[in-house]
Amino acid sequence: MNYVTPDTTLISSRRNLEGTDSTLEGANWDTVECRIHNARGKGFVLNKNGFELVHHDISKISKKSNDNDTDNDDIDFFNQDDVVRRYYKSCEDLITETLLKDDEYHSNNTSFQVFAFDHNVRSSNKSNEKTIKNSTGGVVQIPVAVVHGDYTRVSAPQRLKDLSLPPKVNDVLRGRLGGSNATLLDPLQVMDATLDEEKPRRRYAFINVWRNIRKDEPIRQYPLACVDAMTSTFNEMRLRQIHYADRIGETYFCAHNEKHRWYYFPSMTFNEAMLIKQWDNTAGLARGSNEDTDLATMTLHCSLLDMTARPDDDRESVETRCVVIWDHE
Repeated sequence: MNYVTPDTTLISSRRNLEGTDSTLEGANWDTVECRIHNARGKGFVLNKNGFELVHHDISKISKKSNDNDTDNDDIDFFNQDDVVRRYYKSCEDLITETLLKDDEYHSNNTSFQVFAFDHNVRSSNKSNEKTIKNSTGGVVQIPVAVVHGDYTRVSAPQRLKDLSLPPKVNDVLRGRLGGSNATLLDPLQVMDATLDEEKPRRRYAFINVWRNIRKDEPIRQYPLACVDAMTSTFNEMRLRQIHYADRIGETYFCAHNEKHRWYYFPSMTFNEAMLIKQWDNTAGLARGSNEDTDLATMTLHCSLLDMTARPDDDRESVETRCVVIWDHE
């Protein structure tokens, strides 16, 4: 696994409008041989461990949008409009069902809503000539081979705030929301504006839906591996800044911790999905504690070079980003 060294402080890169990053600056690499366990049958759940494998059959999603369309055509994951229009809702429903089943913190007196807002399509074949149709700037990306988390204590609440503002030119949400001033989230419900700062008013969590998009082939090479969130601490996190044309984003890279326990689900099929918690603002790391003791804040993850698979086995996957907003403050 590609960690960064403990003495690494700040990593930075620049991202163009197509989503491609420049060379990383400030990253000192520490490649560590890790034991990665088969997670199947181990009973991992999203809220505690930060990831969970679920059945997700999308074969019955209809393509029909008018009387001339054909029912039940497969979703074209390389067509941005098709994914946003047909697949996002199924991801929202899947997360809702899973949280209602698994969330020991969920009360009968509270409810939540789930909103899908973005997605990435990846292929391990660098010569793949497929492109994203109807794209607002997205490209087919390669699997990420660096141990990382998608949000930080700064970028998570900022992303929430961004979703309460009208989408930018290259946001995939533009087509789903309609008017140029439409927003995904109600800013008055999500953010508490004060004279000095803006704080999230409610419990929220960012959760990704990660799946194999090759209908007839399981993922054999470059599957996604995750660290059990109960074995992560804030001490090993290292800040990475992503410089966009109009803003600066943040993620975490990570220094090695011998307590990390790595897991993956071998041979994921088309009808399986892995839910990955990327940030929960009520959990330990988000609240300033150094450890998550009973509720996962975030899930470190990285693609895995599987030495038992053929090097030329291709992986094609999609990760759909969703936000969960609870009604209670």
